[in-house]
Amino acid sequence: MPAPDKLPVKPAPSQHPAKASIFLIMILAVGSLFLSHMPVGALLLKPVDFLDTNLHELGHALFCVLTGGTVQGLTIVSDGDGHAGLTFGSGGIPFIYSQMGYLGTTLFGCLMLFFGRYRKNAKAVLMVLGAFVGIGSVGFMVQTFGMDNFGQAALLSIGLALAMGGVLFFAGLKLNEGLAHFLLLFLAVQISLNALTDVVWLIEISAGFAGAHSFSDATNMAQSTGIPAIVWSIWWGVASLAMLFFTLRLAYRNKSQ
Repeated sequence: MPAPDKLPVKPAPSQHPAKASIFLIMILAVGSLFLSHMPVGALLLKPVDFLDTNLHELGHALFCVLTGGTVQGLTIVSDGDGHAGLTFGSGGIPFIYSQMGYLGTTLFGCLMLFFGRYRKNAKAVLMVLGAFVGIGSVGFMVQTFGMDNFGQAALLSIGLALAMGGVLFFAGLKLNEGLAHFLLLFLAVQISLNALTDVVWLIEISAGFAGAHSFSDATNMAQSTGIPAIVWSIWWGVASLAMLFFTLRLAYRNKSQ
């Protein structure tokens, strides 16, 4: 008997979760750079600058503790001497945690890009980031009240950290998946770009092309190792670019699965 005709079979829906593309990352990067060079845009991005400073200082603080050191205080407001934030640590391995301001910011940006590549993860990542910024920062900042002349900086820093952490956590809790994903990727791109532009600024200072400060992460490394500050600045720039390149290659290249 003749074989029965085969009926068309509807293909099963894709089981792969929605994933951001490198094209979207590039669009966000270009848009972020364009926005940062507009007066209104720079004002709108000011909260992201505070987040960038917060992550920079948290990089120092976390690796100070992880290497066995103690953090006596942390601020994320200007000290009037050209420093957007300060971390006061002792003990541990300064060779490691002194480098983890700029490299730490890049690391946080890479982690946001990596874990935020799937839309389904965005809400959870924002909530974890918010809790980390709010609770983690305050844990280090409260100790700053015990330092002379830093009471006001400690109070302002705690207020900013709680505000940023609260907004991020609330965004992850309340935004729909699509908006949460867009916000997370925008922040990830902005933090990553800020990390690079901050290193470029540090290179200019270390090379004498811009105004000097009383100290910086690069001068701290120069004093402890004898290697010039400009070398450390360039190294952090190269390392940051490499971290971002491998993160994008690992997380956003096209795969068959």
